[in-house]
Amino acid sequence: MIFYTSITNGYDKLSAPPKSDVKFICFYDGVKPDTDGWEYIKIKIDEECPVRKSYHPKHCPHLYFDADDTTVWIDASYTITNELIEYSKVIFEEYDFVLQRHPDKRTLIKEFEKLYYHGFSTRDEILDMCKKIKQVKYPIKFYDQTINCAIWRRLTPEVIEWGKVWREWYDNGVNRDQVSSSIAEFLVVKAHRIDLAIDMTKSSRVKSYGDSYKLHEPTGDIVDSIRKIFPIEKRTFNTNTFTDVGDIIIYTCITNGYDNLVSDYYHPSVRYVCFHDGTIDTSITPWEYIKLDVDIDCPRRLSFYPKANPHLFFPSGSKTIWVDACYKHTPQFLRMSRTCFPFTILRHPSRFTYYDEILEGFMCAFFSFDDAITLTQNLKDAGYDFKKYSSPLGTIMWRTISPEINKFNESWYKWSLVGCNRDQIAFDMALKESDVIPSIIENREQSGIPLGYHNKFGRIGKHPQRGDLKQYQRKDELLQELKKITGLHPKLYTKYDHEFMMTKSGVL
Repeated sequence: MIFYTSITNGYDKLSAPPKSDVKFICFYDGVKPDTDGWEYIKIKIDEECPVRKSYHPKHCPHLYFDADDTTVWIDASYTITNELIEYSKVIFEEYDFVLQRHPDKRTLIKEFEKLYYHGFSTRDEILDMCKKIKQVKYPIKFYDQTINCAIWRRLTPEVIEWGKVWREWYDNGVNRDQVSSSIAEFLVVKAHRIDLAIDMTKSSRVKSYGDSYKLHEPTGDIVDSIRKIFPIEKRTFNTNTFTDVGDIIIYTCITNGYDNLVSDYYHPSVRYVCFHDGTIDTSITPWEYIKLDVDIDCPRRLSFYPKANPHLFFPSGSKTIWVDACYKHTPQFLRMSRTCFPFTILRHPSRFTYYDEILEGFMCAFFSFDDAITLTQNLKDAGYDFKKYSSPLGTIMWRTISPEINKFNESWYKWSLVGCNRDQIAFDMALKESDVIPSIIENREQSGIPLGYHNKFGRIGKHPQRGDLKQYQRKDELLQELKKITGLHPKLYTKYDHEFMMTKSGVL
């Protein structure tokens, strides 16, 4: 395995790599770096721009290494650790081509907007590239933002072709390479995605962007010009139909005395509905109270019944917002909500993988070992793609009741009854099974309600635990059993230790 990087114009200070059985190669121009542990190769291409010169080995490793070599590009400002080396070996056991998901998840238009307003590219450069992209029928919904500070590639013919196309589009496009890498994925082969593997808080960069990039002063707005070239193919939460406050129903549910209603803000035109099992104070206004008459013994599943099935309680066309009962509402939340119909959801801030989602519940004993296996096997039998778990957050949800939404609701409830007494994985399966496409709020802070564990001001109960409190000791055993079903390598698809939630749940 070869770890390699490039430094031009003295842009970065190279760190010494650990002692290892892999090679470390640094390409350079000008003065040769002197950090121990690296082999140095001078870049000899005819290119004036130091950035484009530096990126040449990054884009075209096939011109420097042998076919079928396993290569890991890493930006020179980041430190290579033993952990990263071992992680990379695991990656190559499974995949030939891997890129990191960008934590900001920008759309194609947002990426161009950033390049323009930060001065990396001119208006003409961006609009010219947009026109070229449109000519190859690239759909903007294909854009899946990566962060290319690290790239894992086995130099197969297909991966080599991707690099060639990447360089071609980069040479003829904007002077940053995320967009061109995505175009190459569309035209050649799409990489497997992993979450960020590089610690970006520790950088040895010694120069600013302006020392190597020719930065430009933006002149006016550019988004409208881009949108004249590209149709808007994917709706976002702030482009939904605007809704009158008087048409909104905000509802929640409390069973087994799990929460108190604590909000001190209510809008006089909104209808507020609280479902319950008879264990709460029903005198708090302006809530309207509906006692559930459903034969469900588990208070967790009983509470979920109206959450999943608002169509059983409200008429078609109703604009409903589910909010967990423990949170405080705000005027900002209501203003934002008016743009969230017919269907908007939140993304979990931790961006869990399927394994992470299972482990949070399992490690806290919310459900049993067998529950996790049962759900996973049933999902496998139904054709679920575990790699594509979308990590939804069900704390708040905006839905206009319609036949399409009802299909999602029914699927969500059906899958919630399989194995685990949690609803996030069932939610993701229902999205795929019902084929509805919600708008997604990627940053939960934009919801207008302060969310998260420390903002659950009304939470007085604990999540039901129907697993063994010591089952967390079987974590590795569970992951190996799940791997037999999902085919996913645990080292690639687990990121969290869940100790915080385990402590709060009385497991540790």
